[in-house]
Amino acid sequence: MPRFPRLSALAAVLLLAGCASDPEVRPVAETPIEGIDWRLVATTSERSVPTRGAGSAVLRVDGERFSLTGPCNQHGGAFARSGNELRFGGENGAIISTKMMCPGELMARESALLSALRQPVRAVFEGPFLSLVAADGASWRFDRRAATTEAAGEPMVVQVAGHRAPCAGGLCLQVRTQPGAAWEPYYGDIEGFAWESGVDAVLRVRETSGDDGQRKWVLVEVLETGR
Repeated sequence: MPRFPRLSALAAVLLLAGCASDPEVRPVAETPIEGIDWRLVATTSERSVPTRGAGSAVLRVDGERFSLTGPCNQHGGAFARSGNELRFGGENGAIISTKMMCPGELMARESALLSALRQPVRAVFEGPFLSLVAADGASWRFDRRAATTEAAGEPMVVQVAGHRAPCAGGLCLQVRTQPGAAWEPYYGDIEGFAWESGVDAVLRVRETSGDDGQRKWVLVEVLETGR
């Protein structure tokens, strides 16, 4: 009796076994997205964005609902998934948002993101990253890793008040990293920033540690000023 059929059958079994053991072979629909805080880390027009404080954004899906915190307001609505197609806000893109105003840069980023989410977007998974890709090719990249794993010294956006307030060190700058949050004292000066009384400012800064181990902000750029 010819032995080829038996060898062919054995080869087929080994091939199937090899495919089953490959950890990379997994349908897109099985890639988890729910119950995870997805932090916005980049957009098509911006190679990187703040991942904490003002201007940051966190997307979360729980069941048939989603929530989005930032880049300025709070947003939420219905959520549905079909394979790698995601729909936010139901068939009509009905996303509910708060109405707080933020600096122009943050509002523009938020408006672009919401406009994309009101249409079906394609999910692309790559390691810890999730990219939402719109029909026109624009994309928003999210990272599932916690903020504690972010690179040290990453730029962030802060607001600086045009007034100082009493603190343990005398009169301190008043700062906040979330629009509408309570002002907090900042001890010392922000390196490279010339503070002016009566002028509020929105800055992009980099946080480092000084010689004494305390936090230290270094100015990257002034985004906006106003009285």
